[in-house]
Amino acid sequence: MASEEAANNCVAAQAHVEACQIAAAEETFQLILRLVRMVQSGMQSIDPSQGLSGSQLWALWQISAQPGLRVAELAKALHIQSSTASNLLDKLESRGLIQRERRDTDNRVVRIYLTNAAIDVVSDIPGPMQGRLRHQLREVPAPILKGLLQGLASILDDMENQSAPRAAPS
Repeated sequence: MASEEAANNCVAAQAHVEACQIAAAEETFQLILRLVRMVQSGMQSIDPSQGLSGSQLWALWQISAQPGLRVAELAKALHIQSSTASNLLDKLESRGLIQRERRDTDNRVVRIYLTNAAIDVVSDIPGPMQGRLRHQLREVPAPILKGLLQGLASILDDMENQSAPRAAPS
């Protein structure tokens, strides 16, 4: 009789743990959506008179944060293919906002820099793109930030692995 009661208590405890896990996951999801909306809102508040897309502005911001980026590094930072980054850079270069330079000894490595006109544009980028989110992340205590980093990396890895094309059985 006591073992049956203990088993029932364990089942109830397990159900409670699962319910708490679901509630925490839902609350976390809502907070992530709120964060994404804040970033999107910052991008939408950018003065459209510049005639630049959000992707172009984000590329300019990345280059301003790391002058001398290579195309592959920019693509990685923007989470896009290198060919897409090259096309994006072609448009920015045609508008006089970036310049590509070959400074390495073998002349194959192209580095990207902002022009003075682009520096003016970047200085007008508001809100989250100007580093509010990055600044706030730097203010998070190290143990919490480490847990956040590990958790987000794990979620993204799982999602990317689930969406990767599966090899056909032989």
